[in-house]
Amino acid sequence: MDELRPFQRRFIKAVESDAYDVVALSGPRALGKTYLAGHVLARAMTPGDPLHQPGKEYILAAASLEQARLTYAFIREALEPTGQYRWIDSTTRLGATHVATNTKLRAISSNAKTSFGLVGIPIVVLDEPGALETIGGQMLADSLFSALGKPGSALQVVLCGTLAPMATGSGHWWFDLVEAGTTGSTYVMKYQGDPKTWDRWGTISRCNPLAEISPAFRKKLLAERDAARRDSRLKARFLSYRLNVPSGDESTVLLTTEDWERVVARPVPPRRGRPIFAYDLAGGRAWSAAVALYRNGRTECLAVAPGIPSLQDQEKRDRVPAGLYSKLAASGRLLIADGLHVPPPSFLHGAAIAEWGGPELIYCDRFRLPELADTVGGSKLVPRVTRWSESSDDIRGLRSLSADGPLSVEPGSRSLLAASLAVALVKTDDAGSVRLVKRGSNNTARDDVAAALLLAAGALARLIRRPKVPTWRYRGAA
Repeated sequence: MDELRPFQRRFIKAVESDAYDVVALSGPRALGKTYLAGHVLARAMTPGDPLHQPGKEYILAAASLEQARLTYAFIREALEPTGQYRWIDSTTRLGATHVATNTKLRAISSNAKTSFGLVGIPIVVLDEPGALETIGGQMLADSLFSALGKPGSALQVVLCGTLAPMATGSGHWWFDLVEAGTTGSTYVMKYQGDPKTWDRWGTISRCNPLAEISPAFRKKLLAERDAARRDSRLKARFLSYRLNVPSGDESTVLLTTEDWERVVARPVPPRRGRPIFAYDLAGGRAWSAAVALYRNGRTECLAVAPGIPSLQDQEKRDRVPAGLYSKLAASGRLLIADGLHVPPPSFLHGAAIAEWGGPELIYCDRFRLPELADTVGGSKLVPRVTRWSESSDDIRGLRSLSADGPLSVEPGSRSLLAASLAVALVKTDDAGSVRLVKRGSNNTARDDVAAALLLAAGALARLIRRPKVPTWRYRGAA
């Protein structure tokens, strides 16, 4: 290990330890993570090495075989000169066999059909976990972690990667694993910069230790830093890929970190007049959410979670830190529909009326609209069509109220809203229109409160532009 830097040697010692069945390194690009992933597997394929078990099969996992080729290249460069291996390198397969011991290496991608049923595998190395979600790789992560602890089949999962592009907040399994740090049988080494001092060289160099041995890399980091100071989109990229700080610009996140900080820094005015209500109603595993937005910008929110399954089971299902939902419930802003899988609209509406009184308007999407119409009675109910153009208008309204005012959030609602905004993603089409999209394919991101806020903020922005209150209300199906 003479060629390794001190931090890399510490990581390898954790891999060698029997105390950990999960060993993770999270850091920015150019930290040598892919090289380390290849180093671990090259050692595992080398007879006489402490990581080697003769006749076993080792796994290299990645989002795609093309991603796996990067690590595979390091392994082949280290081992091929010995002449002791057979190599498989085609468009559909990557692998190697140590001829004398029949020890094998196999690469798998995020197709879970190739990863479930792992038995007798000593080590799986997963390169760039943050890229898995882009092609449905959540199932690959599930298959690896469900293989841990099988009787008579000790497995160690080694993960190397940055948090980008998808693990940008609580609710993504890779983000949560890194955020939890070293605990129990999981070892985590994290290199991450401080966003408050993101452009200071001290912060950048601590997060990029290889810059001390490469003047060219140091020069590149400084050039990218200077460009990021001038362009917010480049800043988001710099934070994500050079400081390993989950970030994004308006092409990927509903609200930037800077805009959220502006919102919570504003003085919160008192309740005045009747607020605009916005509802996002639950279906399946989702929560129902309500936002009350007053014309002076005061914002409050609440959510209703199903009582079945329990909050603890919902935390496991959604892959969020243990206790997060319980803390939100303790704040009084997350209500529990005891004994119910799907809370009825009356539960949410009753809680909103009890908290905020009668609304000026109620905005909602068209999901479960007839049930909601029966519930709200004579209140003015405005269903919002969620085409690209309407969604873009709402998003522009929310961003404008956040950046330039008057949007503010009362302290009791901030934790619930922040948790939802952290997992709220947007997508831009070819025409430049933007809409909210679900993270991944399993509906485990609790962006329900953010969706309700989007409806309310879009409505308030339109009222500010055109102060007359709409007189149209929902009258049922034609």
